[in-house]
Amino acid sequence: MDVTLSDVAVENGGKLDALCRSTKIADRNQRAKKMANFWSLLTQLFAILYIVYFVNCTFESNNEETYLKYYNHAELTRRLWRFSEKFPHICRVSSAGKSVEGRELWVVRVTTDPDREEPGKPRFKYLGNVHGNEAVSRQVLVYLTEFLLTRYGVEPRVTELLNRTDIYIMPTMNPDGFERATEGQCEGNKGRENAKRVDLNSKFPDNSDLSDPSRVLESEAPEVTAVSKWILQKKFVLSGNLLGGSIVASYPFDHSSSHTTSGMYSQTPDDALFCYLAQTYAEKQPVMKEGRPSCSDDPKEVFKDNINNGAELYSIQGVRMQDFNYFQGNCFEVSFGLGYCKYPLASELYTEWTNNREALLTYIEKVHIGIKGYVMNSAGMGLPDSYISVAGIDHNITTLSFGDYYRLLLPGTYNITASFPGYILKTVNNVKVTEGKATILNFTLKDSSEEMLVSEPLTSTVPTTSYSTIRSLHSEGASTHEPSIQPPDFRHYSYLDMELFLKQISAVYSSITHLYSIGQSVQARELYVMEISLNTGSDQPGKPAIVFVGNLQGNDVFGREMLLNLVGYLCSNYGSNTLVTRLVNSTRIHILPSVNPDGYEMALEAWKYFNTGDYFSDAVRYSSNQYIDLSKNFADQSSGEGFVQPETAAIMKWLKTQYFVLSANVLGGMIGIKYPVSVDSPDESVFKSIADTCFVGYPSLQMSKACKGSRPLHRNHYYSAPAGTDMHTWAYKNTDALGFNIGLSCDLYPQAKIKNASLKQNLWVLLQFIQQVHFSVRGKLTDVLSGQAIANAAIVAEGSRHQVHTSNSGQYWRPLSPGKYKLQASAPGYTTVTVTVRVVETHIEQVDIRLTPEQLSPSQDKLEEKEFQKILEDLSSAHNLKQLVQRLLPAETLHYRNYRERSEFLQELALSFPHITRLYSLGHSWEFRTIWALEITGSPESPRSTDPKIRYMAGLHGNAAAGPELLLEFAVVLCINYGGNPTITKLIDRSRIVIVPCVNPDGRELAQEGMCFSTAGLTNAHGVDLDTDFLYGNLSVQPETHAVMDLMQREGFLLSINLEGGSLLVTYPYDRTVKPAQNEETLKYLAAVYTNNHPRMHFGYPGCQNGPESVPGGILRGAEFSLHSGSMKDFSMDVSLCPEITVYTACCLYPSTQQLLLLWAEHRVSLFAMLLEIQKGLSGVVRDNAGQPVSNAVISVNGSVFIHTDTKGYFHALLPPGSHQLQVYAQGFPQQIKQVNLSSHQMASPVVIEFTENGTKFSPGVVLFASISIIAILVMSLLIWHFHSAKFSRIRDSVERLCRHRDNIPMEDIVSETSPLRGMFLEDSESEDDAFYLEHH
Repeated sequence: MDVTLSDVAVENGGKLDALCRSTKIADRNQRAKKMANFWSLLTQLFAILYIVYFVNCTFESNNEETYLKYYNHAELTRRLWRFSEKFPHICRVSSAGKSVEGRELWVVRVTTDPDREEPGKPRFKYLGNVHGNEAVSRQVLVYLTEFLLTRYGVEPRVTELLNRTDIYIMPTMNPDGFERATEGQCEGNKGRENAKRVDLNSKFPDNSDLSDPSRVLESEAPEVTAVSKWILQKKFVLSGNLLGGSIVASYPFDHSSSHTTSGMYSQTPDDALFCYLAQTYAEKQPVMKEGRPSCSDDPKEVFKDNINNGAELYSIQGVRMQDFNYFQGNCFEVSFGLGYCKYPLASELYTEWTNNREALLTYIEKVHIGIKGYVMNSAGMGLPDSYISVAGIDHNITTLSFGDYYRLLLPGTYNITASFPGYILKTVNNVKVTEGKATILNFTLKDSSEEMLVSEPLTSTVPTTSYSTIRSLHSEGASTHEPSIQPPDFRHYSYLDMELFLKQISAVYSSITHLYSIGQSVQARELYVMEISLNTGSDQPGKPAIVFVGNLQGNDVFGREMLLNLVGYLCSNYGSNTLVTRLVNSTRIHILPSVNPDGYEMALEAWKYFNTGDYFSDAVRYSSNQYIDLSKNFADQSSGEGFVQPETAAIMKWLKTQYFVLSANVLGGMIGIKYPVSVDSPDESVFKSIADTCFVGYPSLQMSKACKGSRPLHRNHYYSAPAGTDMHTWAYKNTDALGFNIGLSCDLYPQAKIKNASLKQNLWVLLQFIQQVHFSVRGKLTDVLSGQAIANAAIVAEGSRHQVHTSNSGQYWRPLSPGKYKLQASAPGYTTVTVTVRVVETHIEQVDIRLTPEQLSPSQDKLEEKEFQKILEDLSSAHNLKQLVQRLLPAETLHYRNYRERSEFLQELALSFPHITRLYSLGHSWEFRTIWALEITGSPESPRSTDPKIRYMAGLHGNAAAGPELLLEFAVVLCINYGGNPTITKLIDRSRIVIVPCVNPDGRELAQEGMCFSTAGLTNAHGVDLDTDFLYGNLSVQPETHAVMDLMQREGFLLSINLEGGSLLVTYPYDRTVKPAQNEETLKYLAAVYTNNHPRMHFGYPGCQNGPESVPGGILRGAEFSLHSGSMKDFSMDVSLCPEITVYTACCLYPSTQQLLLLWAEHRVSLFAMLLEIQKGLSGVVRDNAGQPVSNAVISVNGSVFIHTDTKGYFHALLPPGSHQLQVYAQGFPQQIKQVNLSSHQMASPVVIEFTENGTKFSPGVVLFASISIIAILVMSLLIWHFHSAKFSRIRDSVERLCRHRDNIPMEDIVSETSPLRGMFLEDSESEDDAFYLEHH
């Protein structure tokens, strides 16, 4: 068919019309979409701004006080908890109890390390708002709290106060009364009393009520009951009670013998001290200082000396709080009236705060006057509740839980006596108390029947003859504490000068020196070390090693030159100075003067050129050309070792290969001694003792003294290397050495010669530090058969994770403070041994240990393994296990016991079976009942680390009373059958069984027999369900919870069983959510092991009045049975990585005594079945290609469950029977994959996983290339997107122009392929199809 030009034109014209319509529609849609996106973005922006504004308004008052309003209880609560969140390192909030109307009596604890009870810190408290309408104290104490928290680390006075004092602040004791009071009402009694119309300050218990303070006005004044218990529990040393209605400091007594209303002076035995304490506050309060309160009811009232005796002012019939504190609370309390107006307008609050701030701080500082110390037994253990008596003052105080005491006294001379029941009292006469800090006075009491203590087996105590028994250098015999020090001149050495100096010293004093290098700096300068000792260069018997390093930062010239000075002093005075000669003869002293010689040379040039020191040289404190601060370049776990510089790597390798006892980084820019922030308890006392001893006689060298004019450097833009940790922290975690930073000067780069006196002082400190290396437990490890020394054996003190190792000659040194310790010695191929050592100040302990090889008889060991494997296989049959349990000797001790009877029973059990039991306290309840733990194992003194550990718990809810008795029966059956029944004996020898029979002893005392559904005793004495208090991040506030959480985190349990009541089933984690746990199959399997060995539980029909009617297999996820947060088994799973199941033993919470025997018969097989289960599962060791254990390796089981190896590369986990894939990861090694098959009737056979080669690390060039490639891809993607976006815009614009002019376009132009109109659409890079993209879209 013929096609005419007009036909083509019409056809193309139609296409053009369609194109125009499509373009308009697309354009309209695009504009609408842009507008929608614009309004959506604008809406989101406004929402974000609103949220920011709201949050800012909400928390503005939380960040900074405005002093413009009183806080109601809800606002006060938010404010205090905000403090705890913002300052978690120095602040904790807890509740002492509740008011009548249920408001919490909040307490803020302000001190360093607020989660610990630290000996040596006296406790102080402020309490306010006892009368609800006396409101000023409430706000002032909030302001004081904020002041202490925000000024810590900024103001030295506040910093020292929190470092040395345990401060408790209760802003309100009467929150109910405050809510009823009216602002601006200066007089009257509205809100004075609590909600039951009781005046709280006059209703404290007297002596007759103290046996049971809970019955004192429990219903009418729970506030008094709570505060009374709090005072008795904490044993505060000093206290202030802030009141209103007058301006005076009032001191005890508040009552008089005649009970006249006023005018009768009633003095305490410490009357002079109380007057002094009251005046301390009054003289710092400008209004109170005048002694004229100018109150409207008595404008002529005058107080002599600004203070007043309470009874003389107004005597009462009851007992006021300050009298109660003095009578029963171990505490000296003074009451301070802050103003005649009880509830002034909020506009007056800032004035009240400024009037009282200095007085509040000064009064707290008085907690440190008088005498303080410890009362200990001969083993060095503290004796809590010992009596401290002062001759002539008829008022005794008692020691705290660590045996520490604090007796406030005025300056003078006193005779002090310490006594404890069953011990011989001791009196120290003529103890001088001076103005200022307390005099330290320690007591060691001897048991009245005590005989000479004998060392434990495998230990021998050998007093040293080469060293003085006094830790400091006072024994030199000089009239002053300083040795005869004649230091060489102090000067600045260049690197070449230093090198020449060290080589000359080494040549001249070759008999006592050895110069060597541990590596090179970035610019190839040698890192020289000078060893100074007699017979250098070898592992010398009886000689501990110590190391000094300096100049980690290039501009820290002081530390470098000080160490060079020490080298010269030791060498030049050897043979002529007694002290130096003794130190060099008995110690291996290693001195590395300059870790950063490159940075030092840059600093030296800067100083010469600019004639300046600290400021310019800040720019050259780093390692050469890398701008990396070497003082923070030591690898921690998070950063690895990839970023470590050559200088740091050389030190790390050196410290790891040597057996240094102590290390010190000597530096300028600070004065004092610092040690790692986070250390274990036994090491904390060692660090403190060494730090204190080094500065004896030089009070000017205070701990961590801040230096004026210090300029922190901000040079992050110069480098991007990851930050590590400091040397002393790294050394503590990774080497034998206890690491310190010793600051001796505020100068980094002294421009003038150091004065001779200062130089002598600094040398004295370093000599003191060298001497401390000898005050260690020391000894030698040898093979029991051959007598050969055992090298690289590990020595660990109980309670500490810090390991020391034996040298090539088998020697070790372990610094410890006086006290009793258990040392565990272990070495590959040897049986671990634990010995007990008593460290005293009178001599140095020599503890030699002999280890027995594990493979004395390989065939016998294999035979024993096979026998135990056969036992497990036999007992895996429910029938055989039941027969074994039925054949065991019965305990026949089942009956209900109260707390006292239960405690006595456990103590008798431990005494009867001392070779397999260890009884210890986990902590105390609110009412100070002990939470006992009983460990049963074949060798409680030296348990093997590979023995699996199981935990049996009960009594979490006090009304579930059957569980504690079942566990006590279980413990007795285990003990009486040990040694008689071979199977039980082998099980105990290969297990560590920890039984906690009653977590909630207070609640258990309230429960009543036969009450199957009663909630009496469900909670603790503070009204808290403990199974909701196992919270993360130290949010738990109950002492019972803390005790159990510490046990979980301290010990590596494999399995936990918790006995409850109220149903007949088993639950597994989680309680808080219906989401299954990653290891749910394992949890179900473990629960099934218990239910299948119970005669009724596995049928799944509990038959209880409450709860589910049917439960498949008797097993439920916890959340399906009782949904709640903060449960013990959830915490055990998430934090301590230990699976825990909860067993509900019976429908009745507190069944009758007659039913206990039936319950035992039903549950005993299941309890033993769980003990068998921990011998199964997956266990093994991870090693490298050299056969060395790989610690902290991660084993992923089936891609979900994760297990970590311990320090010896060992791991053990419970898994269900079947095939499992293991993926093993470790830093620096390639991934390993292994398949294992587990059986339900076989013991855990060790799986050996060996890394055949080290992992391949990508070079920096590869990483750089990969980074550039990724960036290039992203840039190209953006360009392509931009290009297409621009092309689309051109097409749209061209079509619009065409549509506007289409009526004027000739048809032939539309049809022609050579039409210039095509240029509006097509470019060289485009196709014809692109021009009509819109038509098809």
